[in-house]
Amino acid sequence: PRVPPEGGQRRRLKLTLKVVADVALVGVPNAGKSTLLSSVTRAKPKIANYPFTTVIPNLGVWVPPKIIAGESFESHTRSLNGAGSYGLVLCDVPGLVAGAAKGVGLGHAFLRHVERCHVILHLVDATSKDPVEDFKMLNQELVRYGTGQLAKMPQVVVVNKIDAFEGKGEDWEKGLKTKFNREQLQKALTEAMPHSRLMWMSAKEKEGVDDLMLRMHAFVEKVKSSNS
Repeated sequence: PRVPPEGGQRRRLKLTLKVVADVALVGVPNAGKSTLLSSVTRAKPKIANYPFTTVIPNLGVWVPPKIIAGESFESHTRSLNGAGSYGLVLCDVPGLVAGAAKGVGLGHAFLRHVERCHVILHLVDATSKDPVEDFKMLNQELVRYGTGQLAKMPQVVVVNKIDAFEGKGEDWEKGLKTKFNREQLQKALTEAMPHSRLMWMSAKEKEGVDDLMLRMHAFVEKVKSSNS
């Protein structure tokens, strides 16, 4: 006998889009994340001298410079001790503020994208009123978000805008002062950091950027291999 048709099932699903990238660029507003993204990739995020310029995550792909110059990928990876994949996908996460883990400043919408990355690149603004407190605040938000897994992600810290220590910059940057000199800031951050991965750069002047990205490439590959 023929079986009569039965009604199908209905479900209401809520889907959450999470960007997948190798490196999450995190920091307080105006730390220079978009400037870094635009200087090492072909991405064109909005850049301006005021906080919260970035309101949605931006993606960009960094390609090893020797590949761009024409060297074969195989010889390039050998020069990086076998570091594997072709370039890095970077995610510029909009600036985070105190209370982000509770949703302040759309913190939930931004932090969820960090979950799908392999490594956090934490940008510290050398010209901030208190860069060390910014660093501590943001890490506290990572601990408070969700189950606290973000705080366990491998992290590299880079101090941006080191040109301020040397008096460089355009007219609107002249007269910009730092609370700490470089030696004081290094000492304070080293004491606050649970690891020793601290670097320095000026994303705008592209000082230290190439070295940072090559080291990030090798570190991300190391993290990926340890997780596989």
